[in-house]
Amino acid sequence: MKSQTGKLSLALFLVVASCCPLTAYAMDSKVRNWLKDMAPQERMVQVCNMDAMGKLDADRLVDYTFSSPQINDNTVTADGAAYRRNGHWYKVSYSCDTSKDQMEVLNLDVTKGDEVPKDQWTQFNLFN
Repeated sequence: MKSQTGKLSLALFLVVASCCPLTAYAMDSKVRNWLKDMAPQERMVQVCNMDAMGKLDADRLVDYTFSSPQINDNTVTADGAAYRRNGHWYKVSYSCDTSKDQMEVLNLDVTKGDEVPKDQWTQFNLFN
Protein backbone atom coordinates (compact mmCIF):
# COMPACT_ATOMS: atom_id res chain seq x y z
CA MET A 1 0.00 0.00 0.00
CA LYS A 2 1.36 3.39 -0.98
CA SER A 3 1.89 5.90 1.81
CA GLN A 4 0.10 9.24 1.71
CA THR A 5 3.48 10.92 1.10
CA GLY A 6 4.17 8.54 -1.77
CA LYS A 7 0.76 9.23 -3.31
CA LEU A 8 1.29 12.99 -2.98
CA SER A 9 4.77 12.73 -4.49
CA LEU A 10 3.44 10.70 -7.39
CA ALA A 11 0.64 13.21 -7.96
CA LEU A 12 3.09 16.12 -7.95
CA PHE A 13 5.44 14.27 -10.28
CA LEU A 14 2.60 13.59 -12.72
CA VAL A 15 1.60 17.26 -12.72
CA VAL A 16 5.17 18.34 -13.46
CA ALA A 17 5.67 15.60 -16.04
CA SER A 18 2.43 16.35 -17.85
CA CYS A 19 2.98 20.08 -18.22
CA CYS A 20 6.66 20.22 -19.04
CA PRO A 21 8.86 18.36 -21.52
CA LEU A 22 11.57 16.28 -19.81
CA THR A 23 14.36 18.40 -21.22
CA ALA A 24 12.72 21.53 -19.84
CA TYR A 25 12.42 20.34 -16.26
CA ALA A 26 15.33 17.93 -15.93
CA MET A 27 17.55 20.62 -14.41
CA ASP A 28 14.86 23.12 -13.43
CA SER A 29 15.51 24.60 -9.98
CA LYS A 30 11.87 24.15 -8.92
CA VAL A 31 12.04 20.43 -9.69
CA ARG A 32 15.39 20.10 -7.92
CA ASN A 33 13.93 21.81 -4.84
CA TRP A 34 10.83 19.58 -5.03
CA LEU A 35 13.08 16.51 -5.17
CA LYS A 36 15.23 17.70 -2.26
CA ASP A 37 12.12 17.93 -0.07
CA MET A 38 11.34 14.23 -0.59
CA ALA A 39 12.43 11.32 1.54
CA PRO A 40 15.62 9.79 0.03
CA GLN A 41 13.96 6.61 -1.27
CA GLU A 42 11.07 8.50 -2.87
CA ARG A 43 13.51 10.99 -4.40
CA MET A 44 15.55 8.13 -5.83
CA VAL A 45 12.47 6.56 -7.44
CA GLN A 46 11.32 9.86 -8.95
CA VAL A 47 14.78 10.68 -10.36
CA CYS A 48 14.97 7.21 -11.92
CA ASN A 49 11.42 7.49 -13.29
CA MET A 50 12.19 10.85 -14.93
CA ASP A 51 15.35 9.49 -16.52
CA ALA A 52 13.54 6.36 -17.74
CA MET A 53 10.75 8.50 -19.21
CA GLY A 54 13.33 10.45 -21.17
CA LYS A 55 15.01 7.31 -22.45
CA LEU A 56 11.64 5.83 -23.48
CA ASP A 57 10.24 9.10 -24.89
CA ALA A 58 7.26 8.43 -22.61
CA ASP A 59 4.66 10.84 -21.30
CA ARG A 60 3.86 8.68 -18.25
CA LEU A 61 5.64 5.98 -16.26
CA VAL A 62 4.20 4.01 -13.35
CA ASP A 63 6.91 2.09 -11.51
CA TYR A 64 4.54 -0.13 -9.50
CA THR A 65 2.00 -1.28 -12.14
CA PHE A 66 2.66 -5.02 -11.95
CA SER A 67 4.92 -5.20 -8.87
CA SER A 68 6.51 -2.80 -6.40
CA PRO A 69 9.97 -1.46 -7.15
CA GLN A 70 12.81 -2.77 -4.99
CA ILE A 71 15.19 -0.29 -3.38
CA ASN A 72 18.64 -1.20 -2.10
CA ASP A 73 21.21 1.44 -1.14
CA ASN A 74 21.18 3.80 -4.14
CA THR A 75 19.64 1.35 -6.63
CA VAL A 76 16.04 1.09 -7.78
CA THR A 77 14.89 -2.04 -9.59
CA ALA A 78 11.44 -1.73 -11.16
CA ASP A 79 10.60 -5.02 -12.82
CA GLY A 80 6.85 -4.37 -12.93
CA ALA A 81 6.62 -0.90 -14.44
CA ALA A 82 4.61 0.45 -17.37
CA TYR A 83 5.06 3.48 -19.57
CA ARG A 84 2.74 5.34 -21.91
CA ARG A 85 3.81 6.56 -25.31
CA ASN A 86 1.56 7.82 -28.11
CA GLY A 87 -1.58 6.71 -26.25
CA HIS A 88 -0.41 3.12 -25.71
CA TRP A 89 0.85 1.45 -22.53
CA TYR A 90 3.83 -0.89 -22.53
CA LYS A 91 5.51 -3.07 -19.93
CA VAL A 92 9.01 -2.04 -18.95
CA SER A 93 11.59 -2.92 -16.36
CA TYR A 94 14.58 -0.89 -15.28
CA SER A 95 17.53 -0.91 -12.95
CA CYS A 96 18.77 2.50 -11.90
CA ASP A 97 21.78 3.57 -9.83
CA THR A 98 21.76 7.06 -8.35
CA SER A 99 24.31 9.33 -6.72
CA LYS A 100 24.61 9.26 -2.93
CA ASP A 101 22.31 12.28 -2.64
CA GLN A 102 19.78 10.55 -4.98
CA MET A 103 19.68 13.64 -7.22
CA GLU A 104 21.39 12.17 -10.30
CA VAL A 105 21.17 8.93 -12.24
CA LEU A 106 24.57 7.30 -12.66
CA ASN A 107 23.41 4.26 -14.62
CA LEU A 108 20.06 3.23 -16.09
CA ASP A 109 19.33 -0.07 -17.82
CA VAL A 110 15.88 -0.26 -19.42
CA THR A 111 14.21 -3.32 -20.93
CA LYS A 112 11.07 -2.68 -22.96
CA GLY A 113 8.26 -5.22 -22.85
CA ASP A 114 5.05 -5.96 -24.67
CA GLU A 115 2.16 -3.59 -25.12
CA VAL A 116 -0.47 -3.81 -22.38
CA PRO A 117 -3.83 -4.63 -24.02
CA LYS A 118 -6.36 -1.83 -23.62
CA ASP A 119 -8.86 -4.22 -22.00
CA GLN A 120 -6.37 -4.62 -19.10
CA TRP A 121 -5.79 -0.91 -18.44
CA THR A 122 -8.52 -0.59 -15.83
CA GLN A 123 -7.31 -3.70 -14.00
CA PHE A 124 -3.85 -2.14 -13.62
CA ASN A 125 -5.04 1.46 -13.03
CA LEU A 126 -3.64 2.68 -16.33
CA PHE A 127 -5.43 5.54 -18.06
CA ASN A 128 -5.44 7.25 -21.41
